[in-house]
Amino acid sequence: MEVNMDYLKFMGNKVPFVQRIEEILETKIGNLYSYDVMIEFDEEDAFKDPKNMLALDELESELGKLQMTKISGGKPRVKSITRMVKEMHRVLNEDKIEFYTIPTERDMLTQLLFLYEISDSSSLYDDLTESYNAAHVHVEISDYNANIIVDDIAKAEASARRIFPDAKVAVVGTVAENAAMNSTIVTSELKSFGSSFVMIAILLIIVFASIRGGLIAMIPNLAPVLLIGAVMGYAKMPLDEVTMMIMPMILGIAVDDTIHFSNHIKYKLEGGKNYSEAIGETFREIGKTMGTTTFILCAMFLMYCFSRLRLCSE
Repeated sequence: MEVNMDYLKFMGNKVPFVQRIEEILETKIGNLYSYDVMIEFDEEDAFKDPKNMLALDELESELGKLQMTKISGGKPRVKSITRMVKEMHRVLNEDKIEFYTIPTERDMLTQLLFLYEISDSSSLYDDLTESYNAAHVHVEISDYNANIIVDDIAKAEASARRIFPDAKVAVVGTVAENAAMNSTIVTSELKSFGSSFVMIAILLIIVFASIRGGLIAMIPNLAPVLLIGAVMGYAKMPLDEVTMMIMPMILGIAVDDTIHFSNHIKYKLEGGKNYSEAIGETFREIGKTMGTTTFILCAMFLMYCFSRLRLCSE
């Protein structure tokens, strides 16, 4: 069972704003997920050096080859200051296609950046800092798959560090943060369930005054969680903000029924009944009540099946 927190998938397209987002995403310009690779030098005017600008263009090319990078019209949706520099270089050279390159002369590159600054400084400073020591590459991704995104981001950062060994490198953006949260959620969930099972086992041992009895009583608490986890894995349902809430609910219902059932059996055994008689009388006396209360609890959560918000991925 994978962890993947794509809110478009777990909400479902019955929600109006999700429908609008999906319609936009179907267009060539539509995009929802992206991240930025930041490159920062200590010295000012670092990106007036053609060597660094060419390296930035090389990084842009490598990021376009990553698995999750969005492709539109056969071109990767990767953007940096290099695109405008190449456009201006071409315009100043009679619009010849062979000049759609990064100039190798520092004076020419400085002149292009100066022209860009006086014509549209706000756009320039979206891609470069005013001191020309830091730049970023904007990468749009096609879909949200946290595991692949984490791998892509690691590769992007490794490429940036290799191409810019003397610069500070960082990957930023909401997608990068959300993708990193997946591993945190897995670890937190495991710790949470582990501690819950330990605490419940200790309480059951205390309630039944028996280590063996308490551990046996843990079986019906563990079985539903394993069953639902197996079903989710087999049905390719990812663990996200909504589905991750299912297991604590199951655990709560299971613990409640376990205590009622096991305690009643213990009461019958202490009254002189054998194991078969204790089980039979327990089912007859509290089985119907337990079944009814469990059915009511499940029916309350079943109403979410008719909600506009879909609570599991297809």
